Amino acid sequence: MNKKLIQIVLFIAGNAIGAGVLGLPVALGGVGLWPTLVVMVALYGAMLYTGQVLANFVVETHSFDLPSLFQKTLGKPGLMIFCTAYFTLFFCLLVAYWTGLGSLFASFTCRGFLIGFVALLLFQGFHSIGPLNALLTGGFIIAFSALVFFMLQIENKMTMGIGNLTILNRSLSVILCSYGFHAAVPFLCRELDFDKKIIRKAIFCGTLFPFFFNVIITFTSFRALSAEELQSGLVRGLPVFALLCEKEGMQLCAQWRQIFSFFTIVTSLIGVSLTMGNALQDCFSGKLMRILPIIVIVGLPFVISSCN
Repeated sequence: MNKKLIQIVLFIAGNAIGAGVLGLPVALGGVGLWPTLVVMVALYGAMLYTGQVLANFVVETHSFDLPSLFQKTLGKPGLMIFCTAYFTLFFCLLVAYWTGLGSLFASFTCRGFLIGFVALLLFQGFHSIGPLNALLTGGFIIAFSALVFFMLQIENKMTMGIGNLTILNRSLSVILCSYGFHAAVPFLCRELDFDKKIIRKAIFCGTLFPFFFNVIITFTSFRALSAEELQSGLVRGLPVFALLCEKEGMQLCAQWRQIFSFFTIVTSLIGVSLTMGNALQDCFSGKLMRILPIIVIVGLPFVISSCN
């Protein structure tokens, strides 16, 4: 792989893997291991296939980003519906990320530094974001590995068989979100010069990261925590590592949990900010684009999160 391809692969991984991966075992705790793995493989295949289909459309139309793609395929009415849903979803995600960072950094000065840093990255573009994202991705891989190590120190009776399959009804959206990278497809197509072969390779390799992360965290969670403990976490709204920290002798785990949360939130924040900035650039042009991303992507979500 060349340097740019590696950076794109890690960018896809950083977009797909977020702190929400910690809620996946909790949401699936009562289903049983084998049904969970079967559903995860099936939905991974579906998300990989749809990502490749979307990439083919982008390459064929040479669309700058999703707004222009939707306008070319569905016309102005489709564009208006898409933009409303798209920007609402991603704006809410940015508010959630800044809120999560607020829980990690109570100091307004620290968050102010982060907001300036993200704003600078948006102006610099992927040539500066790519290497940084690769370092951040390496950071959460190390933190994730440390947390898995802690989980392997505990062993309960694993629920291998079929549990309560009705739980899947409310868990499918959680699994799908664990493979979400589609909004970044036009960006990666441009960065890879609309080369179909390289794009397919990048999407396949990039989505393998979240797939293996999800399988590993699910397997180790089902091994370390009972179905009752996982379901109690769902009721209390606690992620899997918070449940692990409640175990005796797992105090050090809490520190690694904070480190992992920081890396996953920041990589997701940078990825979503860049993706949404490209979409705004597709909708608007001119001098407005010098200030609009800072206001919409960085300023407003930060202010709203600070008011909570």
